[in-house]
Amino acid sequence: MKKLLFLDACIRGGDSRTRQLCETYLDAYLEKNPETQVESVSLINQDIKPFTYEHLQRRDAFIGAHNFKDPMFDLAKQLKEADIVVVGTPYYDFSFASILKVYVENIVVCDLTFESTEEGLKGLCNGEKLVYITTAGGPIGNKNLGYEYMDVLARNMLGIKETQCFAADMLDVDGMDADEIMESVKDEIRASME
Repeated sequence: MKKLLFLDACIRGGDSRTRQLCETYLDAYLEKNPETQVESVSLINQDIKPFTYEHLQRRDAFIGAHNFKDPMFDLAKQLKEADIVVVGTPYYDFSFASILKVYVENIVVCDLTFESTEEGLKGLCNGEKLVYITTAGGPIGNKNLGYEYMDVLARNMLGIKETQCFAADMLDVDGMDADEIMESVKDEIRASME
């Protein structure tokens, strides 16, 4: 049975247009793959914090002892076991919501989600694919730095083989039809399952 992990960084909750696109993706994926086990993680409801010196010391001691039993590693272990990872985040400041970066800091764990070798970094995650979904009030164009970051992280550090991005932008620009833009991206998502 495949495992799909939905990382929800949709700050606006139920009002989030990004969440709407994520729900479209999840519905379409489950229709095609009904046996998939889905786990959802609301990042804003997690007790994850940016690193402090004391936290890093404690974390490094566990890593040095190859002891990953502490709850601080639970999110990393969850990500490692996922076959498909769906990331939903708004497009903020050319990138993504800051809680997603805090999450990344907490799941990038040497000898758990990646390892360093003489040839470079080697990913230890099971993931086949990371799907990145975002929305923006203005234009994204070729400045989707959040997706670029997650693409490099997934493929070059975590070992996730493929990435894909769905983005709806220009949603708050005068003269643009936000509903039409959203429907177009929803259609693109559904078509990607065929």
